[in-house]
Amino acid sequence: MAHQAGLNSLATIIKRLEAATSRLEDVALAAQHSSFVPGTSPRSTEQVHDQLASQLATSPAGAFASAGPASTSREETPTAPAVKAYQEMIIDGPLQEYIQKSKDAGGVIGEQAALVSKLCSAQLDFIQKAASCAKPATQQELLSHLADIQAAIGAVNDFRATEDRKKENRPFGNHFSAVCEGVNAWGWVAVEPTPAPFVGDMKDSAQFYTNRVIKEFKDSDPKQVAWARSFVALIEELQKYVKQYHTTGVTWNPKGARASQYKSQGSLTDPAKSAPPPPPAPAPSTSDSAPASGGPGGFLAELNKGTAVTSGLKKVDPTMQTHKNPNLRASSVVADKSGPPERPAKPSKLASQVQVQKKPAKTELDGTKWNIEYHENTDGPIVIEDTAINQTVYLFACKNTVVQIKGKVNAISMLNCHRTSILLDSVVSQVSITSSPSFTAQILGMCPTLNVEKTDSGNVYLSKECLDTVEIVTGGVSSLNISIPTGEEGDFEEKPVPEQMKSVIRDGKLVTTIVEHSG
Repeated sequence: MAHQAGLNSLATIIKRLEAATSRLEDVALAAQHSSFVPGTSPRSTEQVHDQLASQLATSPAGAFASAGPASTSREETPTAPAVKAYQEMIIDGPLQEYIQKSKDAGGVIGEQAALVSKLCSAQLDFIQKAASCAKPATQQELLSHLADIQAAIGAVNDFRATEDRKKENRPFGNHFSAVCEGVNAWGWVAVEPTPAPFVGDMKDSAQFYTNRVIKEFKDSDPKQVAWARSFVALIEELQKYVKQYHTTGVTWNPKGARASQYKSQGSLTDPAKSAPPPPPAPAPSTSDSAPASGGPGGFLAELNKGTAVTSGLKKVDPTMQTHKNPNLRASSVVADKSGPPERPAKPSKLASQVQVQKKPAKTELDGTKWNIEYHENTDGPIVIEDTAINQTVYLFACKNTVVQIKGKVNAISMLNCHRTSILLDSVVSQVSITSSPSFTAQILGMCPTLNVEKTDSGNVYLSKECLDTVEIVTGGVSSLNISIPTGEEGDFEEKPVPEQMKSVIRDGKLVTTIVEHSG
């Protein structure tokens, strides 16, 4: 009990010293600004420090007991730059513009915008938590803090699933699709080490649909056009924010408290209230001495037992000794006779992109657009028949998939697909391939334009019909090969698309040529 009383007394003294120090800092700061005592001449910081230090040395232990409340009245910790920037760059800026344009667009677009607003608020709470707390030790715990963001993204998708079926909402089909693709950008919090490019990819996915909105309502309803541009602007601003403040992932506070003790209101919970209940008391020791009490005093009492402190340890019998059991040496694990050992749960691997609910594969005709989405590792090719010249084909998020498009269609687009192959007859306008590495495309008929952007490692097989008419436009592309048919049936000659350019100034003009490597 003497040890316990001494430790409690020491803890009390330390708390009072901390309170007095806080008061000293407040008084010194006030004196430095000449506002310590109105009507008197300002005193130096050293004078104030010396005077109060003298009072502390000569006063009884409880003299500064009232200093505690003074420390709580100090200014709150300034808002972290990442939190303030998110409020200014996202919440107060393009989000408000997007909400207003959504209301102007009418229908249920305003209701969907309200869900996006909740998503931004949930992410602001998470960023504030990260600015105040240390990064969770395990990836599983980290993902648990993303539950609100994931739920908000799911709410947007559920809203579309419900409203898109209603007849009166058919004009807003592209609106719903744009938002559902775009909100995935807010999953950058689960992406490391390059979250900003991830946001850019999601913006491209959403822009495919916003471009359709702009094209459809350009001459009939300018409000819909303004809505589409405001949503794209919101994602663009989010990408700028992530690139500036979270370049390699969410920025946590290494000196902060545990994230599990954080309240969304901005304060940390009382550890005594938030901590789980203590484990049950251990069974009484076989020693004659009384069981030690908990806390620092109990720990000191255990140490004071001397050699008796080891009396409560479990005895190792011969069956648990490795030098007598070769099998134990091989496994380096000694089994507990009381029961099987608990295996720690393996931390779940942090996804390379946001972990949202996996969407089912879809192949459907929506009006004049074929949607082929989320197919993975298909056993055979996906064949699109009964096509028309006014129809378009859109491939999105397919992996290890082969798609065959029969007949002549207006256009074909492939976005965010991996190791996907397309076999097509003819198109009226163009074939567009974006962010789809390791793709293969074979054209059997006519294709006026082939557009490839942000894609690595692709192969294109042309037909004889489109040799003199096709235009190939590339940007941000590497390892792209174009195979041209030769005289023999089925024989192709492979031609690599140049990747490196050289620019020089001649007569005040910029002249760019292809760099050719020989030898």
